[in-house]
Amino acid sequence: MSRRILIGLVKGLTLGALLGSLFHFGLGWRVTSGLLGYLVAMGVGATAGILAGRPPWLHEAWLESLLKGVFGLAVGASLYWVAGRFLAFDVGFALFGAPESTSWTALPLLYAPPIAVLFALIVELDNTAGGAASGIGKPGAPKPGAAKPSGPKPAGPKPAGSL
Repeated sequence: MSRRILIGLVKGLTLGALLGSLFHFGLGWRVTSGLLGYLVAMGVGATAGILAGRPPWLHEAWLESLLKGVFGLAVGASLYWVAGRFLAFDVGFALFGAPESTSWTALPLLYAPPIAVLFALIVELDNTAGGAASGIGKPGAPKPGAAKPSGPKPAGPKPAGSL
């Protein structure tokens, strides 16, 4: 459990810092408020959903990654709304070219990492280790807790008409 938390923190912090830096330094979007802020937050949530947990390039993991990405869109927008509505405060200094007295929820360098960390933690904690490796959920696999047959079937009465 603690290993999963650590993996989620590392993946989320790495993804959030990379995406925040991409928008801030790479694209030059130092202030993203309004609709652009929601779109960036949704992109961060979707990316964290796709890359956290089981990677999409593993066998039969693409559908799971797609669903996590779609859910990440909603989680990213929701977390951005909560942060902007209830946790907004102004940054009292200029941050790498961003204007002074800008709300932290308008700076992708500051709001992308928390969104990615929170959603990556959720996805990593949901990613159970015994799911795909043990065959649970696959057709023909025994159900967990089901008794295994012990020995050959007992010979019962033969149906009428058989030799």
